[in-house]
Amino acid sequence: PWHSTISRTRQLFPESVFEEVFTTVLEKCIDKGMVSGHTQAIDSAPVKANASMDTLELKVPEEELEEHLKKIRAISSMDKQAPHRKSKNDKSDKGGRSITASNKELAAIASRNKKWAKDQDQRPGAGNKGSKYTSNKTHYSPTDPDARISVKPGKARKLNYLSQLSVDTAHHVITDIRAYHADGKDNQQLQDIVKRLQGRLWKQGLYWENCVADTGYSSGENYAFLEATGLKSFIPPHGTYKGGPSDMFYCKRT
Repeated sequence: PWHSTISRTRQLFPESVFEEVFTTVLEKCIDKGMVSGHTQAIDSAPVKANASMDTLELKVPEEELEEHLKKIRAISSMDKQAPHRKSKNDKSDKGGRSITASNKELAAIASRNKKWAKDQDQRPGAGNKGSKYTSNKTHYSPTDPDARISVKPGKARKLNYLSQLSVDTAHHVITDIRAYHADGKDNQQLQDIVKRLQGRLWKQGLYWENCVADTGYSSGENYAFLEATGLKSFIPPHGTYKGGPSDMFYCKRT
C-alpha cells in the first residue's frame, strides 16, 4: 500500500496496541534465546517530527506581544512577519500558544543571544527563509504541538522528538523504546526508562544486572537511583567531575 495509507491507519490505533505488538515480538525473541536481560545499553536519538520549522509561530504573552519581546531580545524582521507557511489547522491548545517561561528564563535567552541580536538582520542569509531565531520558550508548532526545537552540534535546528532506546547486549535486540519531548535531557529520562524496562524484563522472568549508557545520562540522582534499584551502573561522569579526596596521590609499585 501507499506509505500515507499506513501512516494514517497507524494514527487510528492507541498506544496500547503498539505496546502489545512490541511485547509480543520481544517475547518471541526471548523464547528463541536472543535476550539474556543481564546487560542493557541505553541511548537516544532525535526523530524528526512531521512538522516544518516554517510554520512556527510566536507564543503570545499576557501583555502586548511586540512590547514584551522588545524587553527580552531584539526582534528580527523575520519575526515581525507572518510564518512562511501558515498552518491550516492549529492543533495546539491555549497553554501551548502562551509563554510559560519565567522572566529569569527569558532573560537567559536574551543573554545567550545578545551578540547575535545586535546585527541579526544584517548578517549574511538573514533574509533567507527560516532565518529567524527560534526557541521553545518563545515559539511553538501549531502543526505538531508536542514537537520541540532541538539541535545537535554541526546540525541545523529542527522540530524533533527524542527517542530513548534500550538494547539487550547479548544479540542487540531492542527491549524498550519510547519518544520524549526533544527539549529534555537524557539524564532526565533515565529513571522513567529503568522503571519501565525493569518491569518488562521481570514479567518475562529475566534478571537485569548492568545498566550501560553514555555520560549524558549521568547525575548524582541517577547514580543513587540505580544503586537503590539494585543495578550496577556503567555510566561515566561528566568530564568536569573530579572524584576522590584531594590529598590522595598515586604511588606506582616498583
